[in-house]
Amino acid sequence: RMQVLLPGMMEVLQGDNEYIKMKALVVFQNVMGHLNMKEASPIAVQLAEELPPLFHEENSELREVSISLFRDLMKTVVGRNKRQMKKKVRMSLVPLFFRMSDETQSVAK
Repeated sequence: RMQVLLPGMMEVLQGDNEYIKMKALVVFQNVMGHLNMKEASPIAVQLAEELPPLFHEENSELREVSISLFRDLMKTVVGRNKRQMKKKVRMSLVPLFFRMSDETQSVAK
């Protein structure tokens, strides 16, 4: 069922409206927490590809939620999706490293 909504939700993350992006991230957090690992794993890999641009958003709350969701997604991946996720994580390490010195303490954490 989530696979049907996924393309539209991913598209929202690329939009300009910060409020809508924040709401979409919260929906992803809630939904991913209710899926079993087998269902959540491929979605986590897809979503992990869309989150890194949000690490640089002007809105610190949006940065924090996207980084937090990315962290949660890493714990969700199982089976053969792990290799794909490792690639996505490696590509995100430098942007995440720079966020460690973010002016907003909760983002840096």
